[in-house]
Amino acid sequence: MKTITAIIIEENTQEAQQLKNVIEQQCPDVAIACISHNPDETKRILSDTAYDIIILGLKTGINHAFEILQGYPKAILEKALLLVTTQQERTLQVIANTSINFVAQPLEPDTIIEAIRNVKENLLEPKSSYEIPQRDSISSKPLNLLAIPSSNDIKLIKINDILYLESEGRYTTFHTAKNQMIVSSTNIGEYQKKLTYNNFFRIHNSFLVNMDNIVNVQKKDGVYIEMNNRAMIPVAKRKKESLFQFLGIK
Repeated sequence: MKTITAIIIEENTQEAQQLKNVIEQQCPDVAIACISHNPDETKRILSDTAYDIIILGLKTGINHAFEILQGYPKAILEKALLLVTTQQERTLQVIANTSINFVAQPLEPDTIIEAIRNVKENLLEPKSSYEIPQRDSISSKPLNLLAIPSSNDIKLIKINDILYLESEGRYTTFHTAKNQMIVSSTNIGEYQKKLTYNNFFRIHNSFLVNMDNIVNVQKKDGVYIEMNNRAMIPVAKRKKESLFQFLGIK
């Protein structure tokens, strides 16, 4: 029986030890090489440790998880990834866009064994199947959903429900057709990149508008876009010409 090596990334010391104990008890062919409790340890381990599996506990924090998935593609290449997560956090897969195995909390022996079995099978697949793509290369077509992570959860918004995004410093507020206001800690420029293939237009340094939800362009006393919820969004003077070209207005 071949032994495979795993590393555990989990900020919560108690959770990490519980995870280690369950795996050692239920999967004797899996050796835990080391445990990381913080980003600095994670960076060192991913660079210096020999391992086959990354076991990532999402109680580490959603943002830290995103950094690992998208910030260390070379370290993760050829490795298997197992997320210890809750049902709600499974939406992380939408962003990662890669082959991931899940184990739900609380840890159950049967689910651990099944996940490890799947991971071992994945290790035999072609190496290219484990490459973690960067965000800019994930999609070359319009998105249907946008995932907005926070410290507690990940909200999924249908693209059609987004009216416009408003920049507030390094934060971005989503205004939706359901009269929701959802705040993200990601700046508006990053969302503009993600929505490259959707019908969004940056009409102002502070506003990114879903052009599918506009009903009128007002040209009196400046240029404003009227959304279908009657919100009036100002168009920056330097954006006026390119907006009119976008809309086919002479």
